Amino acid sequence: MARLLRKTFRHDDRIYRFGGEEFVVLMRAADPEAARAALERLRLQVQDYPFPQVGRITVSVGYTRIREHDTPSDAFERADRALYLAKSQGRNQVCSYETDVNPAEPSAASRGAEGDIELF
Repeated sequence: MARLLRKTFRHDDRIYRFGGEEFVVLMRAADPEAARAALERLRLQVQDYPFPQVGRITVSVGYTRIREHDTPSDAFERADRALYLAKSQGRNQVCSYETDVNPAEPSAASRGAEGDIELF
């Protein structure tokens, strides 16, 4: 996966492992379409790559534009909502918070994912 990430993104883009199977990419894009195109390239490369241990896999991508006064948690919340949408619509797709998510709908964190147990 690291090889595909490095191959897809530019040298000055920043790629971080965020969890077991989650990654964060910080990149500059000329416009929203350029960002989506780069993420679609990654999605297609992963989909077509024969991973030795597991065969073919897919990725779901959620992304957002980082705004001037965002905290990291603001940006992560929006990207996570877009990721949840990508997964809920069948996976193996790229969703943007700005164009695909309805901000009026409750977030996954506020409604709880199916099978989650809430602790108080």
